[in-house]
Amino acid sequence: MWIVAKIKSKEFSIFKKELNIKFGNEVKYYFPKILLGKKKLNTSNLLGNYVFCFHEKFNDVKNLVFSKYIKGLDYFLENCKNSQNEINNFIEICKKNENTNGCLGQNFFSEMISSKGKFVNSALASLVFEIIGKEKKYLNIIIGKREVKISKNSNIFYLPA
Repeated sequence: MWIVAKIKSKEFSIFKKELNIKFGNEVKYYFPKILLGKKKLNTSNLLGNYVFCFHEKFNDVKNLVFSKYIKGLDYFLENCKNSQNEINNFIEICKKNENTNGCLGQNFFSEMISSKGKFVNSALASLVFEIIGKEKKYLNIIIGKREVKISKNSNIFYLPA
């Protein structure tokens, strides 16, 4: 069963080590990554401090109750058991849209956005924009009072706002 854990900032390796001690090395981890710049090493977790963890023993709620004090863990999201289909679908979509470096490509983001978006990287980070048109290779947007075209192949990523 997949669970979602919120990890303390910069303590993923501690959390992973502790969870592997408790459940063995069979625990699988997944967090979708995005490129923050043009360098391959400059990546970030799309979900911030959240990570998906999979192990068969997570089906037993008692195992999670006793695991909530693992070093590096803030908390486990509740009701993951009821959301397994959604979690599996999300992970599958993410994996289908990963490039050769294991990072999500722009297609992942452009498919989700319908009217407004928010940049997540580059000098434009945190700016909100409105979509006025979608072309095959470009996205036409308005930022403030300016109309701009963004290539769908660029390394500028955005999410729905």
